[in-house]
Formats: sequence, structure tokens, C-alpha cells
Amino acid sequence: MAPPGGSMSRNRATAPEFSRAQRETRRGRTRSVPWSTWVELSRSPDRPRSPGCTVPAGLWMTRSVETMNQTGRRSPLDDLSTPFLYVDLDRMSSNIAAMAAAARDLGVRLRPHAKTHKVPEIARLQIAAGATGVTVSKVSEAEVFADAGIDDLFVAYQVVAPAQRERLVRLARKSQLWCAVDSREGAEFLSSGAVVAGIRLQLMLEIDLGIGRTGVRAGVAARELAQRITDLPGLELVGVYGFRGFRAFAEGAESRERWGRAEGEALVAAADDLRACGLPIAEVSAGSTPTALPAGSVRGVTEIRPGQYLFGCANIVAQGAMRADDVALFARATVISRPADDRAVVDAGSKTLSTDGPWQPGRGFGYLASDPATRVVSLWEEHGVLGLGEMSRGLRVGDRVSIVPNHVCTAINLHNRLVGVHDDRVEEVWKVAARGRIE
Repeated sequence: MAPPGGSMSRNRATAPEFSRAQRETRRGRTRSVPWSTWVELSRSPDRPRSPGCTVPAGLWMTRSVETMNQTGRRSPLDDLSTPFLYVDLDRMSSNIAAMAAAARDLGVRLRPHAKTHKVPEIARLQIAAGATGVTVSKVSEAEVFADAGIDDLFVAYQVVAPAQRERLVRLARKSQLWCAVDSREGAEFLSSGAVVAGIRLQLMLEIDLGIGRTGVRAGVAARELAQRITDLPGLELVGVYGFRGFRAFAEGAESRERWGRAEGEALVAAADDLRACGLPIAEVSAGSTPTALPAGSVRGVTEIRPGQYLFGCANIVAQGAMRADDVALFARATVISRPADDRAVVDAGSKTLSTDGPWQPGRGFGYLASDPATRVVSLWEEHGVLGLGEMSRGLRVGDRVSIVPNHVCTAINLHNRLVGVHDDRVEEVWKVAARGRIE
């Protein structure tokens, strides 16, 4: 299936673990929820639905969707002013359903990381498909989803500021909330806040999986910290978690499988070590999009936390974690200049795509969905320079293109809205409600 607004070449060599489920979903074998139902699940109860589109007339479009489809002259997607991000709704729903089915098959809970999309309506779709709740990075993100009625939250980030602790306590009063800790100081800080508030905070101990970020080392350090947490008033230690990602420049699914299993095994070993000391460890939470399924296949892992799986991006495709024709989010841009035969300039720059670099050196800042050989080779704030492949040498000023950005999470955080497209019709315009929620 080609993305709206342009074709996409297929890359069968980079099939992820769940690509078969995704293919069967699109063929109608495993997709249990029709698209019309998915749309209704994402819609607020008080939000009216027009026959053609939820966009108020004149807000984004020069003509109504209903009129555009009756005339059949142009895709309504191309009546929107560029640049903007749009979502292929069929692909997104297939990706959501496939990961949910894979988690069920593994016998683990799915808690997607909502920092990828930052949209409560999309989180509701994930939960309707079987997710248990969502993971977030910051307290302010958690507030957005809690205010939208999503009450099973994991704040996978260390909270050490008084104002954030107060907000965390308020969230814990109305939500099923886990929060992260990796230091004695952090645990004592959370304990004092919980005691004053008269509540118990449920903590997940972060284990350092070797990426040089946060987390306590497994072994003596983890045992000492876990014991301190259980001794402190107002706290309940419920489990361990970690993040490893897939940063090794490995080739193929076999390497990713080993990498992901090693993540799950390290976390299970850390949990078993704590249990051997009599410490209560019920939960083991693992996984990113590249590692979630192999990590989740390890006996003892109880939940996985992939984020980018519902959209994908250039880096996820390069890692072999998704196929190119499963990518569901694109930046729509217009060619504004043709300075040379092998170059074109579009109106999508760093403020549209983000400056996150490629997972593999020399691959630019994204590629054309219709021609992966054409890459975004350089960025200014409002300009993106395309190095054209042979298929794209015919691009002219005014032509529209769809770009797969390198990193979907940082790209979405630059935008106020996501446009949802089904059969070349704008079905949804979602507010990126948690955009900029970094505190």
C-alpha cells in the first residue's frame, strides 16, 4: 500500500519480527477492528463528525473534503498548506494491532511509550487494541494523558525537583502510577513527598543496561538501593526496568534478536538477584521498538514499552525493525527550487524534520517515500535540500513530496497537529497535546 500522496518502494530485506502479522492485518485476516471503529474510538464524545472530515471549514483547507472528493480532481491532502506531518491511518492501525497481537502471543503486557506521538486520542487507540496503559518521559506528559482520562501511567524518568514531585503526588492520587528511581537521594526525596501527602508511591528501579545513561548497576548497588526503598515510608518497590535501544551497528534481524534478548535476560537476572535477597519484585519492564519483541520473549519479562512502532521512521527502517512500506508518518513538503539537476529544495527544514542524524552515517535527514534513493542531505531552518536519485530527477518547482524523517519522536514534537489520512481523505486532525511538555 502506497502512502497517500505518492508511491513508496518496498524493502523486503528489512522485515521485522511482526511484519507477517502486519501483512495479515492489512489483508483482513487478523484486523478485528474496522477502521471506522478506530476513528470513533479516537474521537471525543462531544466532538461532532461531518460526513467528510473533522477539520473546520477554512482552517486548513481551501475547499471542503466533501466537495474535493465529489469532483475527484485532486487529493484533499494536497489542499493543505505545506509543510505538515500526516499519518497513513490504515498503516498506523495495522502497526498498532500487530504489536498488540505480538505482545498477547508472548504473554506480556504492552505499555507503549507515548512520547512518540504525544496525542491522547492515539493512546486511546493503543489501549483499545490491548495496551495496558502508557509510558511517558516527564510529569507534564503524564498530566496531559491523565487529564484525557488515561489513568494507567508509568513516568519512566527520575523526579528530583520539588514542583515536579508535588505534581507527581497529585497524579498518584487519581491514577495508577509508577515512577522511576535510580538513586538513594531520589528515593528519599520521593519518600518525603509521599509521607507529607499521606500516600504510597509505586517505584520501578531502573537498571543500567550499559548505554551510559541513567540506571543503577545490577548486583550490590541495585540490592542496596532496593533495600533502602523498601525501608523508606511511603514507597512501594514494584519492579525493575531498563532501556538499551539498539545502538550497535549490527546487520539484520538476527543481531537485533540477540541484542533484545540480552536486554530481557539482564533485567530478569537483576530481578532474580533482588528476589533472592527477599525483596519484592513483581514487574520486569523492557524494550524499545527494535528490542521489544525479543526482550519480551525472555521468560520473566512482564511488559514491553515500544514507542515508535505505530509510525516508524528512517532510523527504525535502517535498523531493520520495520519495513519501509510499514512506515505510517510522513512530512508533506513542496519543491520550492531546483538549483541543479541532482538537487531540489523543499519547504521542510529543521523546524519540520528535526536535526536528528541518521542511525547509519551518510544517510542524511530522511528520504522520499516514493524514492528512498533521494535523501535530505542538508537542512536549514526552513529549507531542506534533496540529493536526487534517478527516479526523482523529474521533480519540478511546485511538486509535492512525502518525506520519511529520521526520528519520528523529535519530528512530532515540532508540530501542533497531526493530519490523519485514509483513502486520500483527511479523516482526523489531532492536536499534539503533549508537545513541548519537557518538565
